[in-house]
Amino acid sequence: MIWNEILCLGDSITYGARDFQGRSFPAELGKILTEKTNEFYYCHNRGVSGETSSDLLRRAWSDTSSNKNSRIATVLIGTNDTQVPITEEVYEDNLRQIISILKVHDIHIILCTLPELEFTPLYFKNTEYIGKYNKIIRRLATEQSLLVCDMSGTEKHYIDGVHYTHDGYKVLANRIANVILQENKNV
Repeated sequence: MIWNEILCLGDSITYGARDFQGRSFPAELGKILTEKTNEFYYCHNRGVSGETSSDLLRRAWSDTSSNKNSRIATVLIGTNDTQVPITEEVYEDNLRQIISILKVHDIHIILCTLPELEFTPLYFKNTEYIGKYNKIIRRLATEQSLLVCDMSGTEKHYIDGVHYTHDGYKVLANRIANVILQENKNV
């Protein structure tokens, strides 16, 4: 049997918070890729609710080291950074270090842009940071020849202004699957 492992790093959006089926985009991504390629895909869900990019940086080495068979990683982090707000300089440095860790482990990286936030008391302030962080994500991807998965427009699938419905997580998974499959065609 041929199998493939993907490491999915992030916060509650990666974790799958609020999905009434108890699923997540990593679970859906594995299913989609398995169906489309006739190979088995397993996605390691390393999403932790409430985490910022600084929190992810602290655990990125151990998460990556403990998933040595992963050849692809998704990084979707930054929504909780807006609450602090974490400065653009610190956010960029956090991402650079996370990217470096993944590169050291010879993992292909997909940076995901952050969806816009709807009105919610938890993210009432600093929502303009989403746009600032997305500029950093796109710049780093261009600079380092990384893949980008654009998550704009997925907000219509929110359940609470931040997290997704079950179908919404499937939309995220399909977008990432399309990036992976398109890159595979280009190789």
